[in-house]
Amino acid sequence: MGAFASRTIYDPATAGLRRDIRRYTLIINIVGVFAVASCPFWLGVLFFTSPRDYSYTSSLVCVPLLAIVYYAAVAHVAQRNLYLKRLLSAGLVAHMAVSSVYLWMGFYVYGASVDAFHYWTVGGQLTRDFTVVGWSAFHPPYWNTNLINNICGIMMLLIGDGLPTLFITFALAAFWGGFLFYRAFEIAFPDGHKWLYGVLVMLLPSILFWSSSLGKDALAQLFIGVTSYGFARFCRASGASSGMICILGIVGMAAVRPHIAAMLAMGITVGYAFGKSQGGRMYVVARIFVIPLVLLGTFFLVRQAGQFVGIEGSNAQGGINKANSLTQSSDIGGSAFSSGQSLPVRIAEAPLLLFRPLPWEVHNAMAAASSIESTALLLLFWSRRRMIWSTIRQWRNPYTLFILVFCLLFSVAFAVATSNFGILVRERVMMVPIALMLVCAKPKSFKVRRLTTVRRSFLRVSAPIPNVDQIQS
Repeated sequence: MGAFASRTIYDPATAGLRRDIRRYTLIINIVGVFAVASCPFWLGVLFFTSPRDYSYTSSLVCVPLLAIVYYAAVAHVAQRNLYLKRLLSAGLVAHMAVSSVYLWMGFYVYGASVDAFHYWTVGGQLTRDFTVVGWSAFHPPYWNTNLINNICGIMMLLIGDGLPTLFITFALAAFWGGFLFYRAFEIAFPDGHKWLYGVLVMLLPSILFWSSSLGKDALAQLFIGVTSYGFARFCRASGASSGMICILGIVGMAAVRPHIAAMLAMGITVGYAFGKSQGGRMYVVARIFVIPLVLLGTFFLVRQAGQFVGIEGSNAQGGINKANSLTQSSDIGGSAFSSGQSLPVRIAEAPLLLFRPLPWEVHNAMAAASSIESTALLLLFWSRRRMIWSTIRQWRNPYTLFILVFCLLFSVAFAVATSNFGILVRERVMMVPIALMLVCAKPKSFKVRRLTTVRRSFLRVSAPIPNVDQIQS
């Protein structure tokens, strides 16, 4: 009788959740333990790798202070969610560790030729100019490369010229971007596989490496995360605060990379205008007033993005010529690909953007490392193809439509304009967190395989499924 009673309360869904949580918690623990155990190495790299001497005292104070403040913030946002607390704690240490590795590689592998050292050098010059001309040293334009220069200059004016502090500050900005992606996924797909998505968006090697350095990539990760989170909230309930968060993310992204901001705005516009209404009559009324404003803002961003990449007016041939010139300019070095391919062929290869370089396209060590991750992502997409297709079929969901439009625009744009794996792998981390939502989303209409007749007779579910946060131990 006792054996039968135990079977009647057995819930396969709950057991599956327990296995998933334990599996991904193990991955999180391994990453966290390795990052903490290796801290003597990467802290030494962080503090003692620099193209020139700097003030060590400020960094020895600021970096530990940043770590303490951010860990307190992690404890606050995670509250009693043990899984999220472990994930964010591991992500916090991993971002700091990888930022240190990037700093070391930038100096010893790339010969101090990376953009991060340039930003630091220009920022130091701006602080010296400040002593002479005052605030006019931080001159316009306040966007693109000059934005990073001015941020570095102002930070160095406040905390000294510590390169480690700047690297860690930007890395932790990307860390919060990853957390906002996670929250956006929770809101947009409440039935989705948030445990897998959390591990991917917070600890995927390419996202960690390329967004944990001093430069545009860290801020891009943050502002795209802000935009995704704001739109997820806006889709759930069209409130003014959600709209302002979304606008803040797009404006911030426009200051970093206007062409990506235009893609985000177009994705939101299409998703909001053509997505299925979920908010009743008030939602429909709001769209009547909001859509024209969104369209106007999107048009402005597209024009700004065209000027940014050097495409003026609406001349289609000019756009084609510009795309060909961008491709030729990046077709250099051992990481070049698509050499001599026509524009239609490059567009046709756009769906493979997320999975390149493919194994037979590898010609150096960095490409090999990227290919391992790309192949793993390809296998992951393939293994979850039924769920992905089920999500795509529900394209009238505003957030799903936003994901599809943004990924399509991004893939085509970068497939057309990029022919270097080094540039491609670094730039596509702006799309990867959003594309991974398709892998982890679970539409309400998606049904798992039915149990066999014999198993159904023994695995009778009589107890309700408990709250996921209560079974994370």
